[in-house]
Amino acid sequence: MSNTLSSAFAKFAVAFVAIAMMFSVVAPASAQSVEDMSLEELIALVTQLQSSLGDAGGDDMSGGSTASVCPYTWTRDLSMGSTGADVMALQQFLNSMPETQVAPAGSAGSPGMETSYYGPATGAAVANFQMMYRAEILTPLGLVNPTQYFGAGSRAQANALCTTPVDMGDDDMGDEDGMDDEDEDEDDTPGSASLGNDEGDIDGASRNSSDDSEIQEGALGAIFEFELDIEGDVEVDRLDLYLEVDDSTIASDDAEDYFTEAQLWVDGEEIASLDVDDWDDDDYTGNVSASTTDDEFRLRFSNLGLVYEDGDEPVFVLGLVGVNNIDSDDLDAQWNVALPVDGIRFIDGVGFTGNAPTPAIDDNFDFEVEDIAELDITKSSDSEDGRTIEVDEDSTSDEFPIMILEIEEEEGVDVVIDEMTMTASTTNSDVTSTIDEVLLVLDSEVIGSDSPNADGDLRFEDLDLEVDGDETVEVAVHVVFNGTEDYAEGDSAFITFNAVTEAEDENGNDEGDIDGASNAADFDSDTFTLRSEGLAISIDTITENKDSASFSGDFDTGTYVFTIDVEAFGEDFYIDEDASVVNYTVLVDGTPVDAASSSASLTVQNADDANTADWKISDTDTNVQFVFTVETADDVSGTTRVRIDSIDYADNDDGTEDQNVTATPASDWRSGSLILN
Repeated sequence: MSNTLSSAFAKFAVAFVAIAMMFSVVAPASAQSVEDMSLEELIALVTQLQSSLGDAGGDDMSGGSTASVCPYTWTRDLSMGSTGADVMALQQFLNSMPETQVAPAGSAGSPGMETSYYGPATGAAVANFQMMYRAEILTPLGLVNPTQYFGAGSRAQANALCTTPVDMGDDDMGDEDGMDDEDEDEDDTPGSASLGNDEGDIDGASRNSSDDSEIQEGALGAIFEFELDIEGDVEVDRLDLYLEVDDSTIASDDAEDYFTEAQLWVDGEEIASLDVDDWDDDDYTGNVSASTTDDEFRLRFSNLGLVYEDGDEPVFVLGLVGVNNIDSDDLDAQWNVALPVDGIRFIDGVGFTGNAPTPAIDDNFDFEVEDIAELDITKSSDSEDGRTIEVDEDSTSDEFPIMILEIEEEEGVDVVIDEMTMTASTTNSDVTSTIDEVLLVLDSEVIGSDSPNADGDLRFEDLDLEVDGDETVEVAVHVVFNGTEDYAEGDSAFITFNAVTEAEDENGNDEGDIDGASNAADFDSDTFTLRSEGLAISIDTITENKDSASFSGDFDTGTYVFTIDVEAFGEDFYIDEDASVVNYTVLVDGTPVDAASSSASLTVQNADDANTADWKISDTDTNVQFVFTVETADDVSGTTRVRIDSIDYADNDDGTEDQNVTATPASDWRSGSLILN
């Protein structure tokens, strides 16, 4: 057997076991056994298997993507509503993996039908991609859940999987999609000519319209573009550009608060970059604007080695990468950029070194303010009305739903709330005597809880409360009360919402940037009276009627009727059918007036007879009502209404009312207004 044939057999022997294992998958059931094959038949089988496996596609062994778009490099963050060629490239990349396909076959965004629009399907595919690479994308950012936002972490992972970056085109840094995707021939490398032996010069520089007048946070923006006119043989060796910020209306003039790096692109290819730490700020002034004395940053790109021939017109572009989260106080920053008179150093073919161009050119730019979540947090109208509630004497109560929070996002930006603060207030100076625990409940699930300190401070942590853009969630505030042995019967309590103290929206903005979070207005629940025994009252109906004067010199009178539901708990209670047990106020033009300006009467319905008092209200009665009527005197004139303040009652059948229940909230116990006389 020849050496060549021995070598062939050796190679096939190494793969024999794998071939035998795969044979059952790809070969028909009636196929010839591998052991019985001749060398020629074995070679044919290997060829067939290689072809079949190649057609099947799939991820390569290095972990890179087999997407037809690869190699590719994404250079900016993408989110809902983004458009451009890089969006289509992202869809093609995601469609190369079954777990992250953008859309079902045959629909927009499916393999072969990708679009340049970033919609909900793309967002869902990005979320799946983030979950596939949770450790690489979510963990470094401290995130638990996917965001559907193709940000820095997702972009870095996609670029790593899509292996080698593509070049940036031959004329500029692209349009709205970020960068030009057209491939360059290897021979078109910028400044790759050989320097001749002739004299040369840069005949001038002209500013082109740059692609971007704004920089997105966390994204690369092409903010300054200029073109050189080459005469003779020239090598561009060094380029100095200067940046200046108008610091009159911002909090910071530190470049690190705005940028991460600067990139220099020539004829569509990146040729150099400077980390923001390498920007020189050694008291430069006057290079950008002679009319200001603001400090400038010099961006020096050295050892460029860009060689050009007579007639060349290379296009230079400065790209800046914005930081992910610019402080809200700095988002209005106005930046200027300039190529000064002596900003370019060149060498010609005879060894002359000079500086160009003349005159200087400049441009300006600012930051595109990304969408920031906005929260509107209010007390729901479905919250419990204040009243007397029954608690135990010597044990904690069940959870009582004291208030419902309506949390609405108003800017179409998803946000996650992780922490919020509230305050509990009680009649007792030590809140812990009255309240055992406060819980936050969403869809019947407890998402947070805390026990107040003596001052009533409450902090709810690790909520992971998701509020979708333009959506509203309702969170119930439940309170567990201690027994009345720890405080006086009739003490009251309420809860105050304070602020969201930890939150982050899908664009990385935190509670300091999110309006309505840390700067939300405080609001209170209704006030609740706590008793282990007593009367509970609630308003059923209020009517008001005006008896208008029938002739000149006569007077208007107003009649106000309050129907009150009354229920005893803990034991039986007693009351006289006397209007004096109902404490009320007549308000004229918003001011209380003397009691003599009205008369009142009380009727008790569905109560049991008492021996000494008029009526007994048993703790088994559920349909007792008081009908209380107030009539104004003839001399009452103005906008008039009546308010019930409290009701007196007795715990013994002795005809003496020694207990009192307050009518809360006061707004529920006010009549409508009548204009009298």
